[in-house]
Amino acid sequence: MFEHKLQPELNLNEVFQFMQEFKCDFINRFCEIIIDEPTNTYVSINECKSLEDVKARILMSMCRPIGKGLEISHANRLLERFNKYFNVKLTRNDMLKIYRDLCYSSKLEENKEFIKRGFPVHELKDDDY
Repeated sequence: MFEHKLQPELNLNEVFQFMQEFKCDFINRFCEIIIDEPTNTYVSINECKSLEDVKARILMSMCRPIGKGLEISHANRLLERFNKYFNVKLTRNDMLKIYRDLCYSSKLEENKEFIKRGFPVHELKDDDY
């Protein structure tokens, strides 16, 4: 099924349930969740050991495209999907702040904590975007 190996700790049933709830398009043979095929927004889950890891990587993969990489209509559509799933009201500017401060592979644990605490964007450095 997959050309790359997933971490044995990762529960695929949980991942597929998440993908359905988040409305991801599919997972490919390279262990990449295709979040949105029309915009080619995707995330690798090769190194994920838990659903929390997957969610943190989803956040890291979506911040830049939503904040500044995509056309406004696509960005707003993906932001609406993100906000609905996580039950938050983030803005494109919020996503840029998260991107700037947290979207590094070395900050995976910080991302997971950020999500658990309900995305407290007010705690991030307040620069204008």
